[in-house]
Amino acid sequence: MTTTDAIYEHLTALRAALPDLDEALIPGTPRRWSERDLTPEQRARQDKLAVAERDAKAANLARGIKTLGDGKAPLNLAVLDAAADITAGVAELEDAVCERLGITPLVGATTAERISRIIGLLDRVALHEDLAEHVHTEASRLRRAASRALGDSEPIVKLKARCTICRSLSLRAFPERAVVACVDETCRCDNEDCPCGWERPQRHTWPFDTWPWLADHLEEGIGVAS
Repeated sequence: MTTTDAIYEHLTALRAALPDLDEALIPGTPRRWSERDLTPEQRARQDKLAVAERDAKAANLARGIKTLGDGKAPLNLAVLDAAADITAGVAELEDAVCERLGITPLVGATTAERISRIIGLLDRVALHEDLAEHVHTEASRLRRAASRALGDSEPIVKLKARCTICRSLSLRAFPERAVVACVDETCRCDNEDCPCGWERPQRHTWPFDTWPWLADHLEEGIGVAS
């Protein structure tokens, strides 16, 4: 699968999930965040959420749904948070694509319309390797955000091959992210700059295209990790 094909798959799945996210907004869930000791990033995230809540409140009132006293919020805030992230993320992604291609972003467009536009520009995006990689990374992230909000878990495929670093049978493929990871927490390499040596070590990951045999293994259906 090419990068363009992978981007197309992520974006079409994300676009298809948008109506499901709207339906999943109700019933509501209690708030799980506190306004004390917020970092700048958390504050910005909360501000973004507040905008989405205000818009959702107007939509609820139009449906005749009102909040009563101190009861549960009328919307599922976990889904609302994900929807706000997706809305902002798609808009930012369209801005990045348009800036590189020298075109103007859509004005007043829906998230679905922005996704459709990016899909229509993929042939031009593919001409810029760094842009294509950015679009792929962000499209994959937003698709996972939608999946998590809807309660869908990402498929994990257990590979019958040893890690090239620790030699353990600990390789897992994550098709939605197009990466392979070693899930052995003790896996360490000799590269001083590798994140595996950080105070909070990160797992080793490799993109699919560095594993020539991976596509064949996935097609064989070698099993899903528990």
